[in-house]
Amino acid sequence: MSGVSALTLATVFVTPVFGQDQRAEPAGATVLKPIVITGEKVSRDMKNTASSVSVVTAKEIEKDKTGDPTVSEAIKDIPNVIYTDNVSAPIIRGQDTQGPNTGSIAFFTGTVPRATINVDGHYLGYNEFIYGATSIWDLESIEVFRGPQTTSQGANAIAGAIVVNTKDPTFTPETSYQAEIGNYHQKRASFASSGPLIEDQLAARMAIDYSGRDTFIDYINSNFAHEGTDQDFKEFNGRFKLLWEPPEVPGLSTKLTYSYNASNRPGQEAASRPFEDLQHVTTTMPNFRQYTNVGILDINYDFENGAKLFNQTQLSSSIVHRRVGLPNRGDADIDLTNASHESRVTFGDQEDVLSGVVGLFYAHTEAEEVLYLAGTSRFNDTKDNLGLFSELSYRLTDQWTLTGGLRYQRDQIERSGYRALATGNSSVNYDETFSDILPKASLAYAINDDWTVGGLISRGYNPGGVAFDLTTSKWRTFDKETLWNYELFTRANLLDDTLTVNGNLFYTDMKNAQFNVPVVVSSGLSESYTVNAQEAHAYGLELGADYKVLDNLTLKASAGLLKTKIDEISSNTQYAGKEFAKSPGYSFTIGASWDVTDKFTVSGQVRHVDGYYSDTDNKALYAIDPYTIADVRASYKLRDELEVYGYVKNIFDERAPTLLKENRGIGGIEASMTEPRMFGVGVRGTF
Repeated sequence: MSGVSALTLATVFVTPVFGQDQRAEPAGATVLKPIVITGEKVSRDMKNTASSVSVVTAKEIEKDKTGDPTVSEAIKDIPNVIYTDNVSAPIIRGQDTQGPNTGSIAFFTGTVPRATINVDGHYLGYNEFIYGATSIWDLESIEVFRGPQTTSQGANAIAGAIVVNTKDPTFTPETSYQAEIGNYHQKRASFASSGPLIEDQLAARMAIDYSGRDTFIDYINSNFAHEGTDQDFKEFNGRFKLLWEPPEVPGLSTKLTYSYNASNRPGQEAASRPFEDLQHVTTTMPNFRQYTNVGILDINYDFENGAKLFNQTQLSSSIVHRRVGLPNRGDADIDLTNASHESRVTFGDQEDVLSGVVGLFYAHTEAEEVLYLAGTSRFNDTKDNLGLFSELSYRLTDQWTLTGGLRYQRDQIERSGYRALATGNSSVNYDETFSDILPKASLAYAINDDWTVGGLISRGYNPGGVAFDLTTSKWRTFDKETLWNYELFTRANLLDDTLTVNGNLFYTDMKNAQFNVPVVVSSGLSESYTVNAQEAHAYGLELGADYKVLDNLTLKASAGLLKTKIDEISSNTQYAGKEFAKSPGYSFTIGASWDVTDKFTVSGQVRHVDGYYSDTDNKALYAIDPYTIADVRASYKLRDELEVYGYVKNIFDERAPTLLKENRGIGGIEASMTEPRMFGVGVRGTF
């Protein structure tokens, strides 16, 4: 698809909508509520946000996400965001957000993720990101940013960012609960309660969520290693918050958050041929058990003159155990600690002539890693991240707004240790510091109060790292990757605020893009390492529309278009001209939510994903065919305190591969699969 055709499609989609008559809002009309975006370190509504962002609100989570206990499940229908396994990181605009060092390679070389998941200020570590489970219980919103967010988020956000905001304590008592069961032994129990401890001064909130299901893969090899492993899904999330707003100090707000997560997941959910039988002949499938404790202290002060001070300190520790079931075949233990602090000052708001933010962020991460594979490999990994950032918005006129942002980012990465080989240990002592200046600028034009158009330019950056080349038994480094991202955007609230339309057309020019490429070591043995491609690019489009047709009927539609290409890669010239792996040409979702009566609600959606290649070499053997998934949900409120609901995911039981790759252990291809038909029933309520 050419850039011209993408622009044409955007024009065709948007122009008829904008041609509608703009009438004053009638009294008592039901309208779509405005959405506030917080992930760029300032609060602004969608109309004034240039970045391509999709938001899942608390109301949508409650009505449309039953049976979806985690963030990864809840955002699978976001345009130009796909997951290629039920245990994986998202692919955003063709960029694998877990980074180039993936899977078992990451144990040797360390990790360089391309996106972040930020939960209340805690940036998830790599293994939390891939093998953990972020609950959607008791959330305020999920913001999914596509495109570089390094100006606001710092390192490891070159592809985008996922910002999860949980609910804060309230001074009005409230309690909610949920319980559900389904096939594949799906089970979930959730509870949340909030209220004052000292009236109008101290409030607390507690949220607990447990969910689980059996894996849908049947391991049929009689020699399968079950001992000490568990391939089923289990997640427990607990969170406690204290909010103190002393009346003696107006403007001061202090919040203390503690959260605990325990999860168990298999390394993947993949099947051997015939894939649709959901069986695997492998003798091993490792599982990951993970335990994470997080403490966050927020101290904020409103000067009541338009300026606000935010301070956040975060401490976390995470323990990961990988178990294979056979000795010396890949068991691993990881012990990670992280500390971070961010201070920022905001001034003005989006309606003022001048508004902005200035801030400082620092993080220190240490990890001790042990891998038992053909011997014992040990590594120590240390990362120090420093960011100085600012953003300023200036309303040139009532219609024109210019926004400029700038960040200085400095990242020091140290990795030392050794990899066990048959010929002896191979040591690494890597210590590199990367830095970059990251500007961002947007110009917005408000055609009227309901329609804004504009342009955005931003720079993205990700630090480099180290890889291991098994053919030479030597460590090799790869450089940082950078990009310039260019976007045109439109935001519209139409038809008396019953219709919202958001669109971003983008072109991304990448330099030294990091790609993981396979190498054949010997017959039946292959590995991969990371290299830089001097030139690569991607372009495409994201469109979304919500239309409240009636007071009780809302329609939703979203679509993503994507074209990617590696232009120059001198170290591996055979990949020049190839598409990025895991990059469908288009995807779209169509859905509806219908309040049939005051008590009975039905919602559903259809999601379609175009075909793509599983690997950078674009081998037809690993090509994925298009697939379509349909879901439906229904609920009935017996009374205010009790609601029953049911859901069916993948109604037509579409069993389609989402990722194909060689498994040398079975001497053939395995396929990660879409979830088969899953259904369940539950109860929930508030009081």
